Amino acid sequence: MSAKENQALKQVLREHELKATSQRIALLKLLNGAIEHFDAEEIYLELRKRQKNVSRATVYRSLEALVDQKLVNKLDFGDGRMRYEQSKGEDEHHDHLICECCGKVIEFFNLEMEAQQLAVCEEHNFFPSTHTMHIFGTCANCQHIQTHAQLASDSN
Repeated sequence: MSAKENQALKQVLREHELKATSQRIALLKLLNGAIEHFDAEEIYLELRKRQKNVSRATVYRSLEALVDQKLVNKLDFGDGRMRYEQSKGEDEHHDHLICECCGKVIEFFNLEMEAQQLAVCEEHNFFPSTHTMHIFGTCANCQHIQTHAQLASDSN
């Protein structure tokens, strides 16, 4: 990231009344460029790999502070490990498909599904503040592997 981008991250942190430490900036950079959904330990290891001087405790404290300020989303995919992603705000909402075999996470957005959720809320005179949807199942690759394994087993 350029010096201009570093300044922008520092400004965002300050606007949310957080100290703009080098560790927090490095953490936000990591999440900003990530396709994956890292857990805290993976974030710690990745920052260490990038030669960042950071402790586990700092990573955990920084993540909680960033979640509290809604700069980072904390996600529970049901496997006992909390995952984190950069918050993209209301305009870039998405949901998740989670493969129970390999752990692959696919992000998606479906306008019709979002509209249906809002209709259900209206029907019940309910005012949502936020929501997340996680659909668990098996990805196409794991289905393919399972099918081939079953065929091989059946032929024996």
